[in-house]
This record gives sequence, C-alpha cells and structure tokens, in this order.
Amino acid sequence: MVSDVGAHKVWLSRFYRTPVPNTVVVSNGLASMGIAVPGAIAAKLVFPERKVIAFAGDGGFPHECPGGSRRRSASARRSSAMVLVDDRLGIIEANEKRIFGRAFATEFGNPGFVELARAFGIAGFAVPTARELFPTLRRALDLGEPALVAVPWDHRANERIADKIP
Repeated sequence: MVSDVGAHKVWLSRFYRTPVPNTVVVSNGLASMGIAVPGAIAAKLVFPERKVIAFAGDGGFPHECPGGSRRRSASARRSSAMVLVDDRLGIIEANEKRIFGRAFATEFGNPGFVELARAFGIAGFAVPTARELFPTLRRALDLGEPALVAVPWDHRANERIADKIP
C-alpha cells in the first residue's frame, strides 16, 4: 500500500497495523499530494506478483489522475486505488479550524470516481455502506487487474484526528 498525504494518511498511520514490514509506504514530512498512484505503479513494477493499492483522498487523487497522456493512462492500469471521498481537503480544513477557528476554501466538488475509472477502462466500485467496505475492496483486489474503489468519508471524524487512541 502506498498512501498519499491528507487526513486519510493520518488515520491509516494511526490505525492500520502493518502485517509485514516494508509493505506500507506513507508519504510524510514536506511531501505534496500526488504520490500514491505513481508510488503504487513503481511498487507493482518492482513486485508484479503482489497486490498493490494506492491509498488517496479525493483532494490528492486528481493530481494523480492519468488523464494527461496515453502513456500515463497505460501505466496507471498497473495498480489499484482506494479513494476516500469527502469533498474537501480534510487535513487542511481540520488544521485551519484548530488554528484559526474556521476553514477557508477547503470544500470542492468531485467527478464521479467510479465513472472516471471506467472511462479509463478500469473497473470502478462504490462503497455504499461501511459494512460493504471490505467485501467491495476484496472484489476489486480479486479481479487481478487494476480497479478503483470510491469510499465515502465523513469529514467530521477529522475533528478527532489528534485524539488519544483508546
């Protein structure tokens, strides 16, 4: 798994127990949005036998979208992506609210990610409920080819992003 930056990165880092060392790459520090898909493509090229997931938010994923060229489109078909969709820059919004008491210009609209995936010839899945997350992700991974899974995310959870883990 290769994670882009954003609130999802913090949640992943806090709660995902890495089963095998060196199998999760989390962009950190001064990293910019847009590393998940190219990082996942690189991982798949190095380890073609492994299932690889790009873990991105809806703010960063458009930076990675392979629409710029046919070559990038073909390259993107080597990995799968899970995109958390909350229609905002979640970590920026949470930090602005924490520091300034309000957020500015952090909300936006998104394309239909499932339809976008299909437009590139990649299977697209929407997760209708939390209960369907793992079965949907399993279906996507079992295809044995690239897929995109769009996961709705309640941005209000980010208000608790720095809370102590129970």
